Amino acid sequence: MQIINDILFNLKRISFDIILWLLLIIIYAFDVSALTPALQLLFFKTLLVSMAFIHAHILRKLAFGTVKWENGEEDKFKKILIISLYVIIIYAYAKGG
Repeated sequence: MQIINDILFNLKRISFDIILWLLLIIIYAFDVSALTPALQLLFFKTLLVSMAFIHAHILRKLAFGTVKWENGEEDKFKKILIISLYVIIIYAYAKGG
């Protein structure tokens, strides 16, 4: 039961990105060529960053589990590693790869 609660809690945390991702996938499924090139680029970059955030969140949960952010110096390097993981993954997706 705890696992289901954890899954539901994490889905709530990333629900905005999931909804945004699905919305942009639907837009691309119909007709992207009707949009201006600037709007296409904006939608594509938003889609990439949204997918990157979801990917980084899943990877962090699998690799590091739960981290208590309000602690002092206890897990300082672990927290820095998690933050850098999010930044690197989102940056890599945003650059197109």
